[in-house]
Amino acid sequence: MKKIIVSVLFLSLFLVPAGPVAAQEDEGESSFSLNGYVKLQSGVFVPLLSDLFQEHESKNWEKRYRAQDRTWRQYNPRRTCDPAMTPTRPCFPDDHGQEAGSLSMFRATLQLEADWTPSETFNLHAMFRGVRSLKLAADQWAQPPEISKSGDAGVRHAYNQNFAHGHYNETEIRELYLDAYPTDWLSFRLGRQQVTWGETGQFRLLDVINPIDSTWHFASLESFEDIRVPLWLAKAMIEFQSIDHMLELVWVPGIDKPEDMVTTPLTFVGAWGIPPTDTPSPYNIEKKVFAYPDNSIEDTMRAGFRWKGNMPGLNNMTYSLVYYWTHQISPPIPSYFDRKPRPEGVGYSDTDLTALYLTFPRQHIVGFTVDYTLENPIGMVLKLEAAVEPNRTFPRRSDTLYKRIDTNPGFEQRVHFDPKQKPVLSYALVAMRPTMIRWLNPTQNFMLVFQFMHTYIGEFDDKTCFGPPGEVKACTEDKNDLVNVPGYNDWLIKEHSFTLVFATFTQYLHGMLTPKLVVAYLPPYDSGKDDWGAAFISASLAVRLGPYWRMRLQINDFFGYDPYKSVGLFRDRDEINLSILCQF
Repeated sequence: MKKIIVSVLFLSLFLVPAGPVAAQEDEGESSFSLNGYVKLQSGVFVPLLSDLFQEHESKNWEKRYRAQDRTWRQYNPRRTCDPAMTPTRPCFPDDHGQEAGSLSMFRATLQLEADWTPSETFNLHAMFRGVRSLKLAADQWAQPPEISKSGDAGVRHAYNQNFAHGHYNETEIRELYLDAYPTDWLSFRLGRQQVTWGETGQFRLLDVINPIDSTWHFASLESFEDIRVPLWLAKAMIEFQSIDHMLELVWVPGIDKPEDMVTTPLTFVGAWGIPPTDTPSPYNIEKKVFAYPDNSIEDTMRAGFRWKGNMPGLNNMTYSLVYYWTHQISPPIPSYFDRKPRPEGVGYSDTDLTALYLTFPRQHIVGFTVDYTLENPIGMVLKLEAAVEPNRTFPRRSDTLYKRIDTNPGFEQRVHFDPKQKPVLSYALVAMRPTMIRWLNPTQNFMLVFQFMHTYIGEFDDKTCFGPPGEVKACTEDKNDLVNVPGYNDWLIKEHSFTLVFATFTQYLHGMLTPKLVVAYLPPYDSGKDDWGAAFISASLAVRLGPYWRMRLQINDFFGYDPYKSVGLFRDRDEINLSILCQF
């Protein structure tokens, strides 16, 4: 089966497109359509302006942990370590890097999409996607949940590489749903599908129903339609035509594979995964257990609604109100670990673990959107989107002072992190305006897009204290103990964080050429340091070659003051990317 799919992917590039297949009788009768595309996409890592065209060096130093004072000591100052070879001996990187000229990806994709409308009441939609990817050298640094037992470096690297490669390949029915229209005010969509809520897609504040899989490329550089993970769900839409409003109800029963119910952790891959942390855990972890939502209805069921319509008295303003009950799909939260018994048979080790357990807590999300059109002479579209997470869960530092030994009989080896929940408010404002810049393009508008996002974490100054009953041994401030990504102990949460995005695009030669520029900037993480923040720039040129062929050349440059925070995690991923697509 694999050989057949790979053959179709590559041979289709040499076929002359014949246009979409369609069969339709008289209007109102049964109809069928079939279309699709074949796409080749590849990229190479090339140091660009952010690196002054020089490679970053990857240096990992071995250290040992001193539990008595929570400090690290150099293990061997004259030897670097290999994170894949010594996963239980912490490696402290000074920086991370990808070899210039190495592949960032090489993917071949076949996508087929079919629609069958047997009557005006029903429509059946199906989408198949097959993806095959080459193994990448960078994937030897993937971080599988269970480490290889081999003592050979080559075997360990191949083990990591094979694990990561499994996330790139795909052979599945991506969408399969039935649309039913029993009345002019009621419709249903049942099956495997994507549901998009919200108005500012770049930030996904309310686009929270489908998780994403961005293991094969940086998420903001690809269409969310391509990287969302479709789910089996039921959707009903009720239209209130007299007031020009609509109620959308969504129910996700949780019958998908458990790992598909959450966003794929970026530690699983190497090329576009996050690098090994510079603040490793003091624990020697044999395996990580991801406690995905199981297939019981009470654990996996998710549900919500969206109320949407035109603002009364304002024809140029629409709004929506959203509520969704779900799981926190990213990041996974370390909740507890099990310690190994001591060799002498008394008590348990303080650093050697049999397993670390990570969970995906439940949470509520409420929010709203507003879309307002300012007519001429301003001619601008404004979009506002806000999301409130009253109980978002944050992971603790791996070396946190606050840990609780399980007191239940038979579970004395278990230690709990007790992660904290805090209220979080995020909102984004987007302004879009078509503008003539005649000295750059005398015939077509430039679309100018400005985006701003602010996230506020409440109860920021809370403390957590622990100790025997009636005696407090120590207290820790949450702002010094809670982190954004598990294990990245230096990447602490901030009370306020901001993101600024500018994008523009236009067309030349009647749409044959479409240049586009996207610039994102994150202000300094720590204003008390010489930190200018982080950013990425993506410049692309899309070329339309006749009715069937498309090509896109893209240059992506990542800037990051700190290699272990924010966009700095990808600062060694500067890339030149080329894709060729044939539609049929």
